[in-house]
Amino acid sequence: MATTTMTQTELLKEKSTLYYYLEVKDGGIVQTYPGTAFEKRRKHVPHNVEIKDMRPIRDELTLDKSGFELINHTSEEKDFIDEERIKEVYYPEIEKIIKEKTGATHVHVISHMCRRHTTADSKEDALEKKDTDFVTKNNPARFVHVDQSYRGAEQILYLNMDEEEANKRTKSRWGIINAWQPFGKVVKRDPLAFCDFRTVDENDMRTVVANLPPPGAGEYGNVSKNFAHKGKWEYSLNGDQAPRYEVTNMAHNPNQQWYYAADQTPDEAWLFKIFDSKKDGRARCAVHSSFPLEHQPDQGEARTSVEVRCFVFWEGEDVE
Repeated sequence: MATTTMTQTELLKEKSTLYYYLEVKDGGIVQTYPGTAFEKRRKHVPHNVEIKDMRPIRDELTLDKSGFELINHTSEEKDFIDEERIKEVYYPEIEKIIKEKTGATHVHVISHMCRRHTTADSKEDALEKKDTDFVTKNNPARFVHVDQSYRGAEQILYLNMDEEEANKRTKSRWGIINAWQPFGKVVKRDPLAFCDFRTVDENDMRTVVANLPPPGAGEYGNVSKNFAHKGKWEYSLNGDQAPRYEVTNMAHNPNQQWYYAADQTPDEAWLFKIFDSKKDGRARCAVHSSFPLEHQPDQGEARTSVEVRCFVFWEGEDVE
């Protein structure tokens, strides 16, 4: 890792717990159902970790080096309540930022998700519900993951884009980048943590199949347009109602180095990779999770944040 003005041992650390994949042999799962009571009850393996405040070495943690980057951005949108206004105002802002930051020739927002509830709120909502029932209170994702696996990134592309266009787009470099930003207040609970890709062993990646709810059924139902495609892509549609695609969960490894930004403000946003087709040594994804601060109570005022997911294309660059 590059020399820093402040050594890694001097960075302020937050002691916390991260929740990792429970192996199948121990009772873990290979399929999950985002947005359901089943997902809220799912078991993970807790590990005590130290998560470092990255602010003193902020310039050294970039999209291509570590897989994530903290940027300054003040949005014209403040409330994130009106769905159409989010699309009209916030989407173009994020598309413009990612193009400028990455040199991409084209950026297209896939979908967005707003979170306004605590983990305790969502678990309480799930308490009396059947596994298949939807949980309406959307909480921070508190398990170590990447939104799509490398193969899952291809699946979500073809489930959201005309096949002819997708075939054309994937002949040059392409990827998926998310933007995550708090709104309304400084983050004082459940911040987002990232694992430096340079400390990730891809052998620790575990594939889980996500079965999405039908289009329009809550925020998870809007992740895919559910386009039908040729069998070679093996999308295994969940009946005719919703798609399935692969996500990445992670096994714990003590070599993993975790970072967050203390007291993140509404004028700051994370950009982080879900996928990059390039295989030249740069970061290909950002393993991440929310986490509870050391003295954070289970109950309390929820963190409020918005996350958008974007297809990113670099026309003229080799795909790998």
